[in-house]
Amino acid sequence: MIQIFKLKELNEAELSHLEELNSWWDKPVNKKLQKCKIFITKFGLQPNDYITFDSINEVKFNDFIKGINNYLNFYTPKLKTIVSERHAFKKFDKSIINYMQLNGYVASLSTIAAFYTEKVDYDLNNFNKTEAINFANIVLLDKWNKFKKEVLVTFGGNEIIKDVIKGIFENEVVYDGIFFDSRVIVNTIVKYASNLLKRTEITEKQFLNIMYLAYLQSNYIESFIYIYKGFTINLK
Repeated sequence: MIQIFKLKELNEAELSHLEELNSWWDKPVNKKLQKCKIFITKFGLQPNDYITFDSINEVKFNDFIKGINNYLNFYTPKLKTIVSERHAFKKFDKSIINYMQLNGYVASLSTIAAFYTEKVDYDLNNFNKTEAINFANIVLLDKWNKFKKEVLVTFGGNEIIKDVIKGIFENEVVYDGIFFDSRVIVNTIVKYASNLLKRTEITEKQFLNIMYLAYLQSNYIESFIYIYKGFTINLK
């Protein structure tokens, strides 16, 4: 699942429009970047082993994206263990939070650049907040739909549980000009899975997988919206 959050490099037009923006995101991005780099030292690695720079200001934006994507190579061999053993999950949970928040920040910046590029023929002073948010929701909904599929796969052939989950998904509402934030629904699914585990209706592995998916989705959304709001706050 974490692979669906792999960041795409920007084209030349998108990069040029990103450079037009005042940089208000450096501090939160660099803070999460440092936390990711420090975490791997617990495994006998060096901070620069996956991400070779210390700040978003040190490299070109596409090189920054490459570094963030490269960090996935640290997680990939460990994912099977993380979602199978509770002690392993606890060992990595804060690291997953930091990485997904960093990923969400960068994905939001890329989406802002894509929005600017799509509207390049317009008067930039006439950017509409509702239009900008609706553009962001396309990205958020894409990740959300992939999350829903992964959640249902977790419960295999148990159609009773899957029907309940589908019922929870029906609470999804998309409003014009309002960020699509699925965290309340995600939390409801986690609570339901927790109750299923207590009643031994699912395995611990299934529960941990739901927790893992929830960590990915919720932290991505939180950080994506945080950065994007900084963009839309001055739009009419």
